[in-house]
Amino acid sequence: MSDILVIYYSYTGNSRKIAKYAQEKLNADILELHPKTPFSSDYEKVIEEWQNNSIKRDVEIENIDKDLTKYKKIVLITSTWWYGINPVMKRFLREYDLSRKDIIVTATNAGWIGHCFKDYKELLPNSNIKGELDIVFSFDREENNKILTPWQKIDNCLEKLN
Repeated sequence: MSDILVIYYSYTGNSRKIAKYAQEKLNADILELHPKTPFSSDYEKVIEEWQNNSIKRDVEIENIDKDLTKYKKIVLITSTWWYGINPVMKRFLREYDLSRKDIIVTATNAGWIGHCFKDYKELLPNSNIKGELDIVFSFDREENNKILTPWQKIDNCLEKLN
């Protein structure tokens, strides 16, 4: 077991790609978060329901299968939902205590992270945020899911946990 845990929620699979990469790069354990009631697979319905994704709005999530007290270092990976942290990650951060842990906060997006890092700081007041990582994916349909952020930038940020 590692003392590093990568925690993420991924609706489209982009955040999962980054989580798997971070897991391998850091030789870390991984935890995928899940809403108790899955979001619609129809993206337009998700937009209709979640377009007002305020910091106060969240969802019920499934219980996790990791003992968080065993981890000293955490990588959090959220997809950006209407300029903020996705509702699954918000609920996790409200429900579970990550105080006194070294944390890298990550926001995957198609061009603008909005207030994701501000949200993280608000939800992690007693944690040591060691780095902020903005990971941009192509919004172009022909290049869908192509990572535009240089891998070296990702590696440099992840190394802040060592």
